[in-house]
Amino acid sequence: MSFFKRAGKPPQPKHPQTTQRQSARTLNEIDRYGLVSPRYPQDLSARRTIDFAFLPRNKVLLLASMDGQYPYWASVTDVDDLETNTAVADTILFEDFSSFTSTHPKLSNLMSDRYRRRFSVIGGAINTPFDYGFSSEPEQVKYWGQHLAVGIARHYHEIRELCRLRELDGTYLAFLRSYLKMLETRTSDDDVRNYEDKRMLIKLLTLEDYLYVSDDESIRSTYVEARKKIGSLYNLYMSIVR
Repeated sequence: MSFFKRAGKPPQPKHPQTTQRQSARTLNEIDRYGLVSPRYPQDLSARRTIDFAFLPRNKVLLLASMDGQYPYWASVTDVDDLETNTAVADTILFEDFSSFTSTHPKLSNLMSDRYRRRFSVIGGAINTPFDYGFSSEPEQVKYWGQHLAVGIARHYHEIRELCRLRELDGTYLAFLRSYLKMLETRTSDDDVRNYEDKRMLIKLLTLEDYLYVSDDESIRSTYVEARKKIGSLYNLYMSIVR
């Protein structure tokens, strides 16, 4: 059974494009982040990683890297622009690149406090963050870009629906604020014990990262604050145990 038969009708763009589609290569903004020469041979056939992150106003950031270390692509497009996103995905999946950057602070800032997931292509197979995979049969590989674009758009609307359910009647904000207070309240003077006492709460909040795209500013900002606190607790914990 094909991907489209299993997954249903692809989501349709909310705002159909009225101008001619740009060439996918012109969307790549990697040179804005300072180009570098990788410290080892450039071999995109070994492994490519593709991170996507959802930005405000229905935008998606696509960041493609060699080995997850040297980005060669960064673009921002409308999440529902399936035609453009398919062209972008085809380009970053199958074409060669000679310009790379390193982990630039501006790139890191753009990806922080976002709902993000990763695809990886290793040994001719693609691993997806979804609950379904893409066929590696030779006649199906050419559709990976299309599947990726459709999958990202569908995933976006699914997590938006999760947000809507959390936003109903405004009661979840009180829970979220209570969770934040629990994170801020020390259970021990020992940073290791303090972190370990909060492991289940941290696990719960980590699973709710779809709240990064919530339309409710109070929910989203409180969640961001909670995740920053989790990061702080983790850093204190690791400074002792490693």
